[in-house]
Amino acid sequence: MTHPKRARLIPHLLALLPILALLGGAVWLQATDGLGDGGMNNPFTYIALLLAAGLYGLWFLLFSGQKGSTKLGTLLGVGALIGAAAAVVRVDGFSGSMVPQWHWAWEKSESADLTAEALVAAAEAGVDLKTTTPQDFPGFLGPNRNGSVDGLRLAPSWDAPGPELLWKQPVGGGWSGFAVVNGVAITHEERGEGQLVVARDVLTGVELWRYGTSATFNHPLGGPGPRTTPLVHDGLVYAQDSAGHLLCLEGSTGALVWEHDLQAEYGMTPELEEKMVQFGRSCSPLAVDDMLIMPVGGNPAVKQAGLAAFDLRTGELRWEGPPRHFSHASPLLATVAGVRQVLVMNEESASGHDPATGNLLWEYAWPGKTGGDANNTSPTPVGTDGVLVSKGYGRGSSLLRIQTPEPGEQPSTQTVEPVWASRRALRTKLTNPVLRGDHAYSLSDGILECTDLATGKRVWRDGRYGHGQVLLVGEHLLVLSEEGELLLIAADPERENEVLGSFQAVDGVTWNTFALYGDIVLLRNGHEAGAWRLPTRVGE
Repeated sequence: MTHPKRARLIPHLLALLPILALLGGAVWLQATDGLGDGGMNNPFTYIALLLAAGLYGLWFLLFSGQKGSTKLGTLLGVGALIGAAAAVVRVDGFSGSMVPQWHWAWEKSESADLTAEALVAAAEAGVDLKTTTPQDFPGFLGPNRNGSVDGLRLAPSWDAPGPELLWKQPVGGGWSGFAVVNGVAITHEERGEGQLVVARDVLTGVELWRYGTSATFNHPLGGPGPRTTPLVHDGLVYAQDSAGHLLCLEGSTGALVWEHDLQAEYGMTPELEEKMVQFGRSCSPLAVDDMLIMPVGGNPAVKQAGLAAFDLRTGELRWEGPPRHFSHASPLLATVAGVRQVLVMNEESASGHDPATGNLLWEYAWPGKTGGDANNTSPTPVGTDGVLVSKGYGRGSSLLRIQTPEPGEQPSTQTVEPVWASRRALRTKLTNPVLRGDHAYSLSDGILECTDLATGKRVWRDGRYGHGQVLLVGEHLLVLSEEGELLLIAADPERENEVLGSFQAVDGVTWNTFALYGDIVLLRNGHEAGAWRLPTRVGE
């Protein structure tokens, strides 16, 4: 016979079991990296904790046996705490791992309105983007579009005096990086009622010219502003705002040369754009020969092309590739297995294309949804015939081998096969791997990682820098953390996360790529930007 007291405990235990299960699930997600991605683990943890709190509240009201006055007082107290928190705290977006960014309600918003900022006349400044220099960083991920800078040897440590601040100032919202040519830095930002392509002097930060569109964008998770990094090529500036306006601007003045409304031309309504893109267009333009190549996507029921090529000078459409929806990754030019081609990550595949026609050379399935578990990382050429693909959301990475048929065997196509695949290595989310020797380095689900390219095996993984960015400079890595700290780290498989110097550059969530113009690093986030001169080796 069951003891009466034990019998009364049984309903309570049964009611509490789901709560304990939810709490255990939350602990499991955080302790074991259960879903393989912080951006997935954390939301499910929040859901589990909220459900557990809700179930506990029901148990307290229905089964706890407390007096009515106690229950009422508890409800009023909890309600008062929630109300007070809502009054004094605001959430300004989320980190790349879906951690809320808390600020006091009275603090100034990070997306300050800068429309009253004074301009310096371009005629007086003498903006010259036709002249190029060996130091130029003309667009997304640098001169070779691979996140690597050659010809500069950084000092082996940042001992005193360390990097020298040249300037620091507010900027408008957005996740665009800098393109830098001949002492002029170009970026894209949102201010007030529109988005501006802005030219600044590298040494002073003084604004030289701006060109604006009426586009605005904001996402509750991704924040406001444009996402693409401009391209400077042969004296012209190419940029894309969040509404899909592809712009060509005169580099000396910022005047409009030509424009394409990609949303309208490819059948995308604002409602469909919000559904299919969600986090905003993030593809940066690519110049190849006399063409500008751009992922354009589109409404599959109307018109769609994974890539389109436009005349650099006139904007005339030159060709369209096979119908694909775009990802958030940007295309690049490479020679793979002896064939010059444009590599691109589509919404659900990686592919190589003939730059003269857009014809498909090869394609490899790489699942993702641009409105969800998006492909954000560009394909990375490896050696003479390899292509590395990677992403977050628990997917990992794979090294592909591309082969070109012998003469007479369909020379217009190539074959592709995976060499290795790993769900643990190189879980890139908002960044791209950089290669040095036989190893790849990147932020893998927010942690710096070194991976053996031959095997896909992780060599080391250390340093929680969040979803920031990485640039390879000779034998060093420049790592920009998600919190805006810039670090100098040895790019060496034998030196695990060896930090040789660091400083806090900007404050707040920092997802933007950054640029290196000679020994000057230019970086920004959604509300401030700056430039610093980095120490180099003596006599260099």
